[in-house]
Amino acid sequence: MLGNFKKMYLSKVQRNISTFGLGLVALSTVAALSACSDSDKTAGGGPSGTEAGNAITAQITVAGQPAAFARVKLSESESLDASESEFAEADSNGKIVFENVAEGTYTLEAKLDNKALQKEVSVEGDDVDLGKESLEETVSIEGSVGKGMEGTVKVRGMSHSAKVTDGKFSMDSLPAGPISLVFIPNEKGADTSSTYMKVVAGESSTASTFAEESRALLLDDFQDSNYQNRFMPARTYDGGWWYFNFEKNVTPDFITDDGEHRFSLEDEDGNIVAHVEATFGDVIKDSTDEKIWPWATVGIELGKSDKTLCNDISSVDSIAFRAKGEGAIVFGLVDETQKKEDQLIAQYEITLDEDWARFSVPLAEIIDPRFSYNCVNQLVWRFKPNNEEKTVKFWLDDIELTGGKRLSIWKR
Repeated sequence: MLGNFKKMYLSKVQRNISTFGLGLVALSTVAALSACSDSDKTAGGGPSGTEAGNAITAQITVAGQPAAFARVKLSESESLDASESEFAEADSNGKIVFENVAEGTYTLEAKLDNKALQKEVSVEGDDVDLGKESLEETVSIEGSVGKGMEGTVKVRGMSHSAKVTDGKFSMDSLPAGPISLVFIPNEKGADTSSTYMKVVAGESSTASTFAEESRALLLDDFQDSNYQNRFMPARTYDGGWWYFNFEKNVTPDFITDDGEHRFSLEDEDGNIVAHVEATFGDVIKDSTDEKIWPWATVGIELGKSDKTLCNDISSVDSIAFRAKGEGAIVFGLVDETQKKEDQLIAQYEITLDEDWARFSVPLAEIIDPRFSYNCVNQLVWRFKPNNEEKTVKFWLDDIELTGGKRLSIWKR
């Protein structure tokens, strides 16, 4: 599933990180849209009443030819309400224009017969010309949200939904690309839950491992056997990677090793967990006689490797995870907008035990007072051997952010 991108990403990690890594994200929302066809244009303003002069234009094609009269809609990329979308029809040349669009992030979706497309559009104060965008075969999805559950599954940023009966649902006619699914239970007051996936044109896909959204934002539980987390909005699917990195005087021990220096994913009685071990050597010197201290780190990006965009987790009360092993680890949060020596803005040491334990790290109590949680790019688990045993053994599972609000985290 990771393919060539995994190899490219890891080589970048090994080149550019010493103890931490790369990471980040962002998403903003607001709305004010309008659309036009061949002969008329309708001024917009959106629910906020914002007067915006930005236009989004595109030419929709299919098999290299204009997709005449294709149906097109524009929605806020975090929206779950189809009534808030703006609709338009392409002209005979496949051209479409949405006028008076407020700044924000949107999903443009087009469909003609059994072909469709989706396109993320970021409006930042100027007109946006998408050029030619081609329709592809649509996608079908089926999945489960939990036995006995009843409700509705919706797609963020698109006008698609499906009824959930006894925990199961199916959905068709979706455009290929990243899809963010949200389950809304019928039970009053019950938590919504979500999952992210990337679907391929003309293929069927299965969705699972829905994570609760309001109680806790599940960063990862490894049940998808993937090294890419599902925490971010679907549009940031090109980021959010787990990694394991270490210095040359550290010897890693993988239960399985694909050659990419990742930790292993293991099945423990039907539950998938992360596992890696590392034995620490002595301090060595490089060619310039500078000392190289042994270190090893498991880490995760929270999204795109773009330091200009941040995760504001100041609303998060704590970060929790399950862990076991031998030795100790130092959990930390990284802000890559700081100077290199100041990027580890908070840390919390934990002594590991051979039995699984759940640790809840109170963020307000561990941050360096010089900094804030307004821009967090990564979470890291740094290995710390004791004096007698130079080997650290580490198992990790079920990483959650509790108390945070989804949209406030991604407001930048």
